[in-house]
Amino acid sequence: MALATETHLRQYREDGYCLVRELIPAELIEAVRQRTMAIAGALPAWSARHFQVLDPSRYTAAGGRPLAGGIQQPASQEAVFAQVADHARLAAVMADLLGGPVERFTDQIGVKYAAIVEEQGGRSYFHQDSFYWKIAPELGCNCWIPLTEVGVEASTLAVMPASHRGWRLIEHESYYDDPPIGHVGDDGFRPFKRHRVPLEQVDFDREKLIATRPGDGLFFSNYTWHRSEPNRSGQSQAFYAIAYQRRA
Repeated sequence: MALATETHLRQYREDGYCLVRELIPAELIEAVRQRTMAIAGALPAWSARHFQVLDPSRYTAAGGRPLAGGIQQPASQEAVFAQVADHARLAAVMADLLGGPVERFTDQIGVKYAAIVEEQGGRSYFHQDSFYWKIAPELGCNCWIPLTEVGVEASTLAVMPASHRGWRLIEHESYYDDPPIGHVGDDGFRPFKRHRVPLEQVDFDREKLIATRPGDGLFFSNYTWHRSEPNRSGQSQAFYAIAYQRRA
């Protein structure tokens, strides 16, 4: 039985997203969650480019060590991540949605800590992935997989249905996270800017918030507007975002 049904394919074509329940086995997701939280508390000896850390003047791990808010391309470093990022079920759905052979483009882990008190609190704003990645229309897809159960108070993702239609990139504006997130180098902490669809262009009455469980896969095109809620659950939350592209 195909994982991507006709209903999934139709919704992806028309609305720019679809949700596949129980995409990845629970034991693989739990292994990734456990390793993610271990890394968050003590960064391994990978290149610094793999880690986006919270401003250490506000938040640190035990012993004052940097606290990771994002882990870039973990599948290139450890098999526990690659088992999910390259999982046959994930690749099969990607191939169905993108209409041909696919390959992994990138992957990243995000962590939203219960301890964060700022109002933004790990919230992301509506954006299109291809504004960052420059993948051509119809050739790229992202899969957002929660490692913990998420809902409106716990980091859920929102999409803007049909925002991919016309395959047009919106000119984004830049902003800093609060708390800031960036890299620590020899010159100290350097926050980086993110990009978002200008807030005055967003009609929030049209958005769709999607509650998901660990191992569910929320697929959306690289042109579909999406954002995430802050974490108000009282428990640290984490997700794995894995992007594929159709092979040339």
